[in-house]
Amino acid sequence: MLRRMSPSTNPRVCFVIPTYNEAANITPLLERLTALHPGDDTAVLVVDDQSPDGTGDLVRAFAAGDPRVHLLEGPPRGLGHAYVRGMRHALDALGAETVVQMDADFSHDPADAHRLLDRLAAGADAVIGSRYVAGGAIDDRWSPRRRLLSHWGNQLTRWVAGLRHVHDCTAGFRAIRAAALRSADVGRVSARGYAFNVVLLHRLSRGGARIVEEPIYFRERDRGQTKLGLRDVVEYLLVIWRLRLADLIRSRRS
Repeated sequence: MLRRMSPSTNPRVCFVIPTYNEAANITPLLERLTALHPGDDTAVLVVDDQSPDGTGDLVRAFAAGDPRVHLLEGPPRGLGHAYVRGMRHALDALGAETVVQMDADFSHDPADAHRLLDRLAAGADAVIGSRYVAGGAIDDRWSPRRRLLSHWGNQLTRWVAGLRHVHDCTAGFRAIRAAALRSADVGRVSARGYAFNVVLLHRLSRGGARIVEEPIYFRERDRGQTKLGLRDVVEYLLVIWRLRLADLIRSRRS
């Protein structure tokens, strides 16, 4: 169910932010984003999976004073479903020209969005906030085990899913043109969890989108808990091999 406080002009840029139990972060994030992007050409769409901690209530309270902030609520079905619902709403209901996807926990610095949008303005179709290109970095609080899992998970994805030209396939901080999202048919992405990011990237790449990477510093969250679980990992591994199979079938038919 959409909670929209008042009508506004179609935004040029819409930030799509999925949330589940992010009450400790959502108000500071909305304050930061709306301060960095004060114009009417920007909207912020929070897609909340009925968080029991009151995240949705906090968004409603903030939106009462800023009509550029919107809340889209629904049953908890995973990160991928939240992104699909949010991006479709940003394109079809809000009429956004560009979608910026990002996390709600300040892992992605809101100030870095300007650099991603600048790369779009320079001609890219999709810009990835990347940890794994020159100038990118990860918080020192990451354990060696987590660093290895992330690094080798990305390497596996690049080679298995045929995304060798991308260094950070799993990044969740991206700016994407509406035309590229429509061409990729984002509404048909079925991945439930974090695999969504790889499936969308694969669709963008196979559709001919110009994809570039912009280095970012990825910060470890200070408040709340990560949502990555075993189910997400299993789905992720299955998805990248399905993408590989789809590419093989496509190449044999061509």
